[in-house]
Amino acid sequence: MEEEKFSLSGTFQKGKEYVDTQIKLLQLKGLAKGSRIIGSLALDVVKIVFSLFIVFFCSLALGFYLGEVLDSNALGFLLTGVIFFVLVLLIRAFEPGLERIFMNFTIRKVAGKWQGDEDEDIIEEKIKSSVNEEFTENK
Repeated sequence: MEEEKFSLSGTFQKGKEYVDTQIKLLQLKGLAKGSRIIGSLALDVVKIVFSLFIVFFCSLALGFYLGEVLDSNALGFLLTGVIFFVLVLLIRAFEPGLERIFMNFTIRKVAGKWQGDEDEDIIEEKIKSSVNEEFTENK
């Protein structure tokens, strides 16, 4: 049986491999978490755009409806504009509180995506399989 001797260069090589593996692991975790956040933000943007379309078409319908009720499309759209103006004034009056609510919601959403356990399970399985493969190769 051969006796293995301590090799300083072998130790440095294994240390370098360990550091490289840890760097790859951090890159994969960052990529997974970043892609979850970006995907979530992209979906939120799509929801906002569709919501704007809904508001636009509903305001058009309200303008035409009020125009028929008032017998003047101009007055109907003017009244619709006044309703939106009042909504803007209300938002402006309660801006600090609303801003705080939206900030907390955004922080919770991003933190929830960042803390996601689903990605870590997949990464852990990949790491275990690659470690097992390297172990069998080094035997």
